[in-house]
Amino acid sequence: EFIAGYKDWTKLNDQPIGPRDSDPHLGTKNIYVSEAPRANGRFPNRTIVVKEATRPGKDFIGLLATMRKQKGADPEHNDWVFVEYTRDAANEPFSELARGTVCWSCHVGAAESDYVFTAP
Repeated sequence: EFIAGYKDWTKLNDQPIGPRDSDPHLGTKNIYVSEAPRANGRFPNRTIVVKEATRPGKDFIGLLATMRKQKGADPEHNDWVFVEYTRDAANEPFSELARGTVCWSCHVGAAESDYVFTAP
């Protein structure tokens, strides 16, 4: 529910991001944010980032990776809460695949850009 209408938010990438070797979010991706980053590159509290991906050979969104900035949630990682959802068919509901440590252990590589790899 917290990402309803995300396709109306600001899209961070001009063109879809294609799959790469060793891609943790395998697929062709688009990234949306509910709030623009501040002048210092940090996103404000309550910002939500949604990365959607269409898996290779599929024609539906099979992955939704989310980041929600919640004051006090995880001060060590700028208060981001990470959750990834996947599904195998267009008519299936999404289910949670990963959260927390498994997500931020990769995103720590983007600590300088507030843990977000793609920025405007």
